[in-house]
Amino acid sequence: MSRPVTAGGKLDDAALLAALEQEIDAFWRSVPFHTLFLNYQMPIQNSAYGGTCSDRAVLFLARLENKFGARLKPRLHRCRINGRETHTVILISLGAGDYLIDVGSNWPVMHPIPCFEPSAFTAFGIAFRAAPTGKELHVEMKRPEQPEFRPFLSADLTPQPRAQVVAAIADRYDPRNDLPFKGKLRFSCIYGDAFYVLRDDGFCSGNAECSDLWKEYRG
Repeated sequence: MSRPVTAGGKLDDAALLAALEQEIDAFWRSVPFHTLFLNYQMPIQNSAYGGTCSDRAVLFLARLENKFGARLKPRLHRCRINGRETHTVILISLGAGDYLIDVGSNWPVMHPIPCFEPSAFTAFGIAFRAAPTGKELHVEMKRPEQPEFRPFLSADLTPQPRAQVVAAIADRYDPRNDLPFKGKLRFSCIYGDAFYVLRDDGFCSGNAECSDLWKEYRG
């Protein structure tokens, strides 16, 4: 039986964060975000073909555990979008504190977000900023066509029992759950130097280096 390649044990925190960013980029290029399984009520788990937040978070968690071993202490965590706890992310622990990794979004959150200090970054012309307040972390996003930042997600950083998170993920297709993308077509991926997102009758693309190349196409 092969053993995980625990690269994390050989890296300092700065190098480990850089390695994590590479893993996030590689994951986006091979595992798309989409709502096909959700809309067709297909409870497919651990599919290499991606899915919504929980599908992708579970896949990436396994990837982190295989690549970095126990160094990161990675764990699944539920957070809020539009005030409802419907989103799954990953929390990791480094020397400075915890970081939030959101590979499950349909927008390119390409960097681990520190839970202990304000931060900001831009990816494919999309700006993100985050700030902790007590035990909460609030993240905002601004697309190129938007005049100001808007709420993106909020996370209560209080530790969550793994069984509770796993149960919430398993229950995500229950009709009682009003998921943000239920009944809506979404597909996002990175290809080449651009990020692509399909939203119902609209299609957008953003270049990695030139935010002025962000384009929107309407059907």
